[in-house]
Amino acid sequence: GPLALCVIAGFIGVVMMLRPTVEQNQIFAGLIGLMSGFVAAFAYMQVMALGRLGEPETRTVFYFAIGTALAGLVGMYFDGVSEWDWQHAIWLLPGGLFASLGQLCMTRAYSQGATLVVANLQYSGIVFGALYSLLLFGDQIPLLGWLGMVVIVVSGVVATALRTQALPNPPAEEH
Repeated sequence: GPLALCVIAGFIGVVMMLRPTVEQNQIFAGLIGLMSGFVAAFAYMQVMALGRLGEPETRTVFYFAIGTALAGLVGMYFDGVSEWDWQHAIWLLPGGLFASLGQLCMTRAYSQGATLVVANLQYSGIVFGALYSLLLFGDQIPLLGWLGMVVIVVSGVVATALRTQALPNPPAEEH
């Protein structure tokens, strides 16, 4: 429906901003990235299904963390362990904390929110990243990139408006 078209428009805006290219020697890496996107979409669908079944977000995030830690261990088995400067280990604590909080927020958004609106608004992270690169590092954004930002923002606004029209008086949360 119209919300799905907003998600597709947001994706087109992302392509306009990033202008991805794939060289002959990058096809395998590109396929890995594409498969990563499919796995992420599958994971979000599972999170949405778990939320509708009443599964607590904290439990979902806990098992997600266990699963990714196990996957990391498998990767370490095949690729080995890189050298580590233990003076920087303190940065693992805030990184893990903020990653966990972010995952909790995403899990709640996908399990209790309007999934297509959340998926569409997720593209706004690319807009913020581009603006940070402009302000902090002086990167230049070409005209096609600015147009892509407009497409992303407009598709997010339209998706939100469509969702609001579909549910003009959503019920308040129970406390």
